[in-house]
Order: sequence, then structure tokens, then C-alpha cells
Amino acid sequence: MSPGEVVLFDLDGTITRRDTYLAYLIGFLARHPGRLPRAAPLPMAIVWHLAGQRDNTWLKTTFLRAVLGGLPRGMLESWTRTFLDRVLATGLRTRALETIERHRAAGHRLVLVTASLDFYAEPLGARLGFDHVLCTRAAFDETGRLTGELDGRNCYGAMKLERVRDYLRAQGLDSPTVLYTDHHSDLPLLRGVDLPIAVNPTRRLRRIATRSGIRIDDWELPSGQASALAPPLARPL
Repeated sequence: MSPGEVVLFDLDGTITRRDTYLAYLIGFLARHPGRLPRAAPLPMAIVWHLAGQRDNTWLKTTFLRAVLGGLPRGMLESWTRTFLDRVLATGLRTRALETIERHRAAGHRLVLVTASLDFYAEPLGARLGFDHVLCTRAAFDETGRLTGELDGRNCYGAMKLERVRDYLRAQGLDSPTVLYTDHHSDLPLLRGVDLPIAVNPTRRLRRIATRSGIRIDDWELPSGQASALAPPLARPL
């Protein structure tokens, strides 16, 4: 890879050890227990989603409205600072940080592409040294309060690929060279890069990666012990 080439990173499960959106909401509720009754219907929302009755966008906005709907931006920013301090202290994969730093040192353009919400994904990307963050945006009303709706479309699945293509066109850049992700929902984007790398993949992504010759890395192993379970130069899906 030459300097200036584009390297994409997923966030949840790839750079972080767990889902950040759920952790963000649970942490907020722990600090503001008065909002707990608003979250009472959420377990049933999960059931509907898992049963295939509702999609990822519906589930995301349902949680957003219930837990954070109506909050002023300043209140979110205060919790975001505390939350990100925790994530940076204990919630990141060491080998993810090493990989980010290796690409940065090589002069590559680093882009975080995630379905997570902008009010914490963008400052997290900045603190990790990313050049750009592509994420889902939350809507705020004219008074600066979070509405519980999305500003634009959910940066998930095929929409991730569309957002990346729009970014590349706007920057006058070629196709990205590398994508690191753990999740099968990123299959559309995996098909659009020169080198897709499955990091601690879900069972479904592992099956597809093994069948397709996609490189698989285990970022839970210590440095120098990464497991490349497929050829290092993987072919597209």
C-alpha cells in the first residue's frame, strides 16, 4: 500500500470489545434512573426485531427515542465525555490500536465507518486520530434537543457502501484498499474493497470468509500471534 490510500475501520466489535450504542444507553440510564420507565417497552422491541418483524433502523430509533429523546445537546455532550473516557480506558482492542497506528505511520487515510450515532462516534473517531468519520446522524430540533429520529439514513448494511462511495467521490479518491470489520452486515462494503479483512468475525462472516478466501484476523491474540486463516491477499466476495 502506498501513502494516501484509504483504510476503513468498522467500530463495534472491531475496534471496541462490545457494542457501543447499547453501552452508551445503559450507562446513561444508570446515571439518570428517572428515565428507566421509558425503557420498559424495549425488551419487546428486541423480540420483534429478532423475529424479523422490524429492521435495524426501527430498533435503533426506538431505543433512541425511549432513552435519549428530548434531551438537550449539552446534556448528551457531558455524558459523552465520560463515556468516551471509559471506552478509551478499557473498551478497545489493543491490536486494533496497533493496526490503526501502523496505517497512520504509513501515511494512509483512516476512515471510521460505523452505524453508531454521531454524537459519540465523531468525537471518538477524533480521539483515535481518524481522518474522517462516516456514521449515523441523530436529528435535533430547533431548540437543540434530540428528537429521537435520524438525520438522514442509518449508516448500516448497504448504506455504508453508499456513504463510502459518496465520500470518495467528494474527496476525488479511488476505491478504498482495506476494510477491517467483524460483522456480516458489512458484506456489501466488503465486496467493494481490494483487501477485506474479517476481524474476530461473527459466525456467518467467518463461514463466508473461509469459503471466499478472505483473510481472518484474531485481534484477541497478543501482538505477533495474529491468526491468518485465509490467504493474506483475499479476493472479493
